[in-house]
Amino acid sequence: MEFKPGFLTSHTWNIIRTSKPKVEWSKGIWISEATPKFAFITWVAMHNRLATGDRVLRWNPQAITTCWLCRIEPETRDHLLFECPFSEEVWKGVIGNLVSSGTGYSWAQVTQTVVNGLRERIATFLLRYSFQAAVYALWNERNARRVGDFSQPATCLITRIDKLVRNRITSLRQRNRRKYEKAMEKWMERT
Repeated sequence: MEFKPGFLTSHTWNIIRTSKPKVEWSKGIWISEATPKFAFITWVAMHNRLATGDRVLRWNPQAITTCWLCRIEPETRDHLLFECPFSEEVWKGVIGNLVSSGTGYSWAQVTQTVVNGLRERIATFLLRYSFQAAVYALWNERNARRVGDFSQPATCLITRIDKLVRNRITSLRQRNRRKYEKAMEKWMERT
C-alpha cells in the first residue's frame, strides 16, 4: 500500500469504479446547467427503467398497463414520453418553434434531436433543459393520476414547464450574465 501526502476523492472513485465508455446520449442529459432531479429522472428514462405499465406487468400480472395520460394505448416509455397525444401536446407547447416543425415526436426522434443539439449554443441549452423539465413534469403528472390525484390539462403542464425554464434562465443569468444574456429572449421567441 502506498501512502501519499494528499487525498482526492476523485482518485479513489476512479480506483473503485468500473469504467465504461461514454454513451452517445450523455451530452444531452449531463449538462452543467441541469436541475439534478430533472437530469436524474431523464437518465432513468434513457435507460428505460421508469416503472411504466409494460415494465410493472413483468412483476404484477394484474397491473393496469393503459397509459395514465391518454387512457387509450398501452403504457411504455416511448408512448408515455411524446407519442401519447397528451405528452405530444405538452412537448409541442413547450418547445414551440425552438425546433423545426419537421422534427418528429417519437422518443427516438426527440432524444436524437436533444443529443445532436441545435445550431446555437443557447438554443441547445434551452432544448436540453426543457426536455428534462418536460420528462420530469410528465412523469409527475402520470404518477399523480395513478394515485388518484386531480389531473391537470396539458396547458397547465406547459405553463409550469415554461415557468421552470424561465426560473432557471433567471438563476443562470444572475451567475453568469454574459453567457446567458440572450437566453430569455430566445425562450420568449419560441412561441
